[in-house]
Amino acid sequence: MIRDMASRLFAASLRLGSLRATRHGLIVACVVFVAVIAYTAASGDPYVGYDAHAYWSAAALDDPYATTIAGGFGGEGGLYEYKYPPVLAQVLFVVHWIPWPIFLGLWTALLLASLALLSGRLMLLALFFPPVLGELWLGNINLLIGLAIVVGFRWPAAWAFVVLTKVTPGIGLLWFAVRREWGALAIALGASAGIAAISLALAPDLWSDFVAAMSTQVETSMGSAGQAIPLPLPLRLAGAALLTVWGAASNRRWVLPAVAILAIPFSWWNVLAIAVAAVPLTSPTATPTLARLVGRTDDQGRPR
Repeated sequence: MIRDMASRLFAASLRLGSLRATRHGLIVACVVFVAVIAYTAASGDPYVGYDAHAYWSAAALDDPYATTIAGGFGGEGGLYEYKYPPVLAQVLFVVHWIPWPIFLGLWTALLLASLALLSGRLMLLALFFPPVLGELWLGNINLLIGLAIVVGFRWPAAWAFVVLTKVTPGIGLLWFAVRREWGALAIALGASAGIAAISLALAPDLWSDFVAAMSTQVETSMGSAGQAIPLPLPLRLAGAALLTVWGAASNRRWVLPAVAILAIPFSWWNVLAIAVAAVPLTSPTATPTLARLVGRTDDQGRPR
């Protein structure tokens, strides 16, 4: 009965998402949402774009890890501090001069575009998924992680974004090893190593500070308090590895978003937004644009 109800909801959402009026309404809603986010940031709200602010501020700092090294995971000094490898901060350095509210508006637009690609005709339904709303409010990179995973099936170099931000979800690369897709694995690892090498050459001190910052957070990552998945990271990584092997052996691509959710070091509830990436991997007809882009359908929209 539950399965039947879910099927009906899925079909109804597909039909609704195919209507031109729905698409136009979503575009207007997204524009309004971006404007509200930017206005709220300009008014000084400290929680809107809570995570995105860490990325924006890190790009302008000589040492974005100083507070974390001094105070550990909880040493934020009032706002969330940057905790990823240096690469993202280095890339965002070119736009750090943009005022915070404008940056957040542009960043939110990027996240909404990623959501539109991942959910396609189901975007209206996806917007009712609380972790997605939380993700859009906080401005984290989980939707971008999901997009990188999907795109990575065609362009494995996209996995560099996963490896060089959240790091541990890179365990999903076991997919290529199990399936003996050595070329894809080499591209993914090579792209990650190459970008990391360039980053290291440009700012070796940032990488040493990153290692020092991570060493202060081992206890938090090993615990489960306050996390959406109340298991220590080693157990979650083991489960993620087993799930990847099973999915790769049975060609179930949809498991990789679940693997990323399990493997992320700190599984706050908005991390579950990555689950939206399962949509194009299970129902390519629901996401025609992304499905064509990654070769899941032909030019007429027929599944391959």
